[in-house]
Amino acid sequence: MAQRCKYQWQQRYIRGRKERPGEAPVTGTAVHAGAERNFDQKIETFADLPAHELLEWYDDIGFPTVIRLEQEKAGTEILWDTGPDHARARGRKMLAAYHQEVSPRVQPTGAEGQISTDAFQLAVPMTGRYDVERESSVIDLKTGKRKQSTPKEAWRIQAAVYGEARGKPVEFHSVTATESGTVSIVTPLESEALLLQPTPRERAQMSTSIRTVVAELDLCMELYGPDEDWPTTGRFHEWACGYCGFRLGCPAWEE
Repeated sequence: MAQRCKYQWQQRYIRGRKERPGEAPVTGTAVHAGAERNFDQKIETFADLPAHELLEWYDDIGFPTVIRLEQEKAGTEILWDTGPDHARARGRKMLAAYHQEVSPRVQPTGAEGQISTDAFQLAVPMTGRYDVERESSVIDLKTGKRKQSTPKEAWRIQAAVYGEARGKPVEFHSVTATESGTVSIVTPLESEALLLQPTPRERAQMSTSIRTVVAELDLCMELYGPDEDWPTTGRFHEWACGYCGFRLGCPAWEE
């Protein structure tokens, strides 16, 4: 976000403004909650929850709880594209498919854990949360509507941070469902590109890039402070402003 638009980053992380939650991320959060419930107990039991038990929890508790928490956090209603019932059904199909096809081959040592690393030589540690950790790798679960067989660039940043913090390769599991409900799952078994283990040279370059972005944020704070609007660099992107929840009131668009 900081690389894309300094104004957007300032609104979110300096001024603490919340964007209106959308259907896609809310559905993804609900799928994550179901996967976490299964993997968290599997650390000790070494067995997956029965599918019907997990899906009943998702319908009755998981999905409604995510909706409530997201709305409380943002202080506004969710922006639905298709409606809560359709979103819940899509998420249910993704969770069911992942639970059946992938979960049996994953033995976690941790679920939804905190990571932190000083490897990037910043003023503060880089922190984040991983979805699942096992002996051989860190797993990050991605949901959406489009099948993903190669990592997005933002995923590579995650892999660099997680890899430095845990000293393990990072694998991405892409679980998608179309509007019609067709589910696709892509893991490193289906696409080796989703297993990321940056070389020392790649890690060094990523570290340089991250330090540069942070230096740009430091410069904006020095030049403008927390109260003056920061540069609206999202206008240099073809699509960024159209997806920004802070466009209303943005000085680049107020005319």
